[in-house]
Amino acid sequence: MVDIDLKNYFCEHPFIYSEFHREFTNEGSIEKQFLCCPDWNNVNIHVSENLTENWESEPAKKVREGHLSGNFIGCNSINCPHYNTLINTGNLSGSIRPISEFDPEKYILKGPKRIKICSDDACNFHCPTCRTDVYPNTPEKTIKTKKLLDSINKYYGETLKELYLSGGGEPFYSIPIREFLTNIKKEDFPVLNSIILHTNASLWSEKLWSKMTAIHPYVKMAEISIDAATKDTYENKTRLGGNWNVLMSNLEFISNIEKIETLIFSFVVQQNNFREMEQFILLIDKLFKHTKINTVIQFQKVVKWPSMSDERYKIMKIWEPSNPEYYDFVKELEKINKYKNVMHNLNEHNLNEKKIL
Repeated sequence: MVDIDLKNYFCEHPFIYSEFHREFTNEGSIEKQFLCCPDWNNVNIHVSENLTENWESEPAKKVREGHLSGNFIGCNSINCPHYNTLINTGNLSGSIRPISEFDPEKYILKGPKRIKICSDDACNFHCPTCRTDVYPNTPEKTIKTKKLLDSINKYYGETLKELYLSGGGEPFYSIPIREFLTNIKKEDFPVLNSIILHTNASLWSEKLWSKMTAIHPYVKMAEISIDAATKDTYENKTRLGGNWNVLMSNLEFISNIEKIETLIFSFVVQQNNFREMEQFILLIDKLFKHTKINTVIQFQKVVKWPSMSDERYKIMKIWEPSNPEYYDFVKELEKINKYKNVMHNLNEHNLNEKKIL
């Protein structure tokens, strides 16, 4: 950790961004809204079904006021790669900006410019890091997600420039999200210019894409979660339900979509895949080096989802010095420090090597 004064910095997210989540309980589900990923900033701003009231709520105001006074209220310096980079290296990263760049006309808004929908957890995979089984499209889930999408249109449609979905499941698998993507109308979102897809890419085939022509002009960027660099790790350890050959075929198709400018490939670092980090970088480079697409590799620490036991999480946290394989992990981390197109939240273990590639 370096000696810096946080009063000299702020994060853009609380001023321009919001995420939607849903907590599932035995009694039903609870809607939540945040100004960032809740693993990065955990302040829930949901106070009503009126999304404008949430955006202007007291919890939201306190977070923004904190960012303008050097108090990053609710921010997690371990999980957030940008905050982590700032306090451990002193370097700006992602949404972190110098306080001198704060402009009220740019950052005091009636609604978010960017939102991310993470509340629909329907997915065709059952990855050990987040669930124990495939989460289907239930009637309740479908109704609630459709209601949320209608509310976003009603309250944020006029200001929304970027829509990110889905952070909680698979957008191409979720029935209401797939229907939304297929039928989106420009008049409902007049200033929208970007739809970012967060997908495992297992369903992103040429056939499905041909049915979604309405979103083709908007999809210039996507995040693809893979978490492996080999068929065995992908199919048997990290992405259960996935098919490596299907993924490779879909990635080849995606690499030829002309509108796409940037692809982020995310890799959740854990005990059963950390030895493939550099191999993952080289794999993506091989698959996309023939294209003009800007590729970014994002390594992230595995977080403890409700489905993971404390004992299992302890084993998965490869970056903990108490982990028997910790020093092997540090050696693997050293290998990826030289690549320019890599970002991560593991900086406290860095040896700060110069990036040469």
